Amino acid sequence: MGNSLELDEVDRTILRMLRQNARMSLQEMSRKTGISDATIQFRLKRMKINGAIEKFTISTNPSATGYVVTAIMLVQTDSEKHDQAMAALVQIPEITEVYGVLGEHDLYVKIWSRSLEELSTIINDRIRSIEGIEDLQEIVVVERAKEETPPV
Repeated sequence: MGNSLELDEVDRTILRMLRQNARMSLQEMSRKTGISDATIQFRLKRMKINGAIEKFTISTNPSATGYVVTAIMLVQTDSEKHDQAMAALVQIPEITEVYGVLGEHDLYVKIWSRSLEELSTIINDRIRSIEGIEDLQEIVVVERAKEETPPV
């Protein structure tokens, strides 16, 4: 896990605004918060250097990109090949999240596909063939109620 960085309320305010709209200008943030744009610019640069901000990105609408099927997969791995299996899963573009977890399963994986047929192909041809993967439990998502990054 990463180090906890010291963020004050000004940093958190900036991060919350960017989380809602990463394209918001410094001037607009300054106007909405009363914090000078020079201070905002300095804080952003510092948070980027210190690792509080990992990257600036966008959130796409799955329907617009064609990736309309989401599945969660719980994976059991061979303990001696766990790291190798995890590294192989990370390389599959349709897999957007891979977590090592405690409990009955070893990994939690999130997969996006354009159809159920494509999902089946990804699972059966690409994932099941990874050395070290012993068992899978697939869960197809039928409704998305909330999907966000961690709170600031």
